[in-house]
This record gives sequence, structure tokens and C-alpha cells, in this order.
Amino acid sequence: MVYYKNILESKKQSMMLREYLDKKLKQAGFVDMNLESSPLGTRLNILALRPGLVIGLHGSNVRNLMEDISKEIGLKEISINAAEVQNPALDPKAIALRLSNAYQKGVNFRRAATIAMNEAIAAGALGIEIKLQGKIRNERASFQKFIAGVLPKSGYPREAATKSAVEHVLLKMGVYGIKVTVAYKSPFLEDFKLKGDKIEENKGQQTQ
Repeated sequence: MVYYKNILESKKQSMMLREYLDKKLKQAGFVDMNLESSPLGTRLNILALRPGLVIGLHGSNVRNLMEDISKEIGLKEISINAAEVQNPALDPKAIALRLSNAYQKGVNFRRAATIAMNEAIAAGALGIEIKLQGKIRNERASFQKFIAGVLPKSGYPREAATKSAVEHVLLKMGVYGIKVTVAYKSPFLEDFKLKGDKIEENKGQQTQ
């Protein structure tokens, strides 16, 4: 019973830490994290688009981050390692963050989504889907969906070969939701065939 309780506490702590880092390291482009436990303490590995902002000048940001995590989350004796995302064109969280930054700079929604999808397919993705939710063109809440390649929609193929991430961005018209789903090439999906460079766009509207 104690064993299962410890597992639940560990998962809860990890979830709280992920949510905390997502807000704390927004400017650094936080993408992912994992914890490694050892007799010497806990090692926190952070993936970000700009790991230099996680580390800071002479490690100043890391030291402050360790103190904050100790106070807010309760993790003691931790060390932090920050690394850059190796292939951001294939990581849904990285794609969502880059789209968020593009929209904040005034880049057209469809243009930004098309560029992101082309980059993902060129990097080796089986397929990609981008959903935008918000006041895109008028005062009514609306959504747009962009699809390139092939994405399994249900069952084990979806669980085995897809990964999703959600990001929110505040613009003049309000809060926008960005959901990115990437499908990866896998032996489980040999029956699927790519549609080349075809890009599909679906539009819809719903009242607030």
C-alpha cells in the first residue's frame, strides 16, 4: 500500500513540476522534462527551445530555479541540466510554441500553420494536424484545422504513433488555443501511405 502511495505522490509531484516549469520557463520555450533519482539526489533534465535562458549568465538562472523548485514543489537536493530540442520540427510542443510566437508577431494563421506542417513532413513525420481555436476572423468563436500527410484517428495506431501538445496565446482578439498532433513513422503503420505534400484545411465556427 505504501509503495503505491509513493508512486502516486511521485506522479503528482512530477505533474506539478511540469506545470510550474511550463509557466516559469515560458520565455525559454520549455518543451519537456524528466526526473532521474539516484542516491546522490534528483536530476532534473529540461528540454527547451532556448536552453541558454534556463541556465542564465554563469548559471544564475539555474541557481534561482533550484531554490524556487525547492520552495514551490518541495524537491530538495536537485541538480538541473538544460538541453536544446534536437528536432523542433517534429516535436508537437515545440511546434505549438513556435506557432504561438509567430501569431504574437502578427504572422498570418494559415501561413504559419502551412510552414510548420511542411517542415514536419520534410523532417520525416508521417502526418501532422494543427487546430486553432479562437476569434480568428470575427467576434464569434471559431476554429480552423489544418492537416498534412496521414494521422491515425483511433485505436492502438494512434496511441503508438502520435503525440499531441496544447499551447495558449493571448492576442488582441482574446485567448487562442493551439493543438498540434504529430504522427511518426512506425512499423505498426505499414498499411498507411503518405499523401505526398497535400495539405487539407477544414474550417468551422461555433458560438461563444
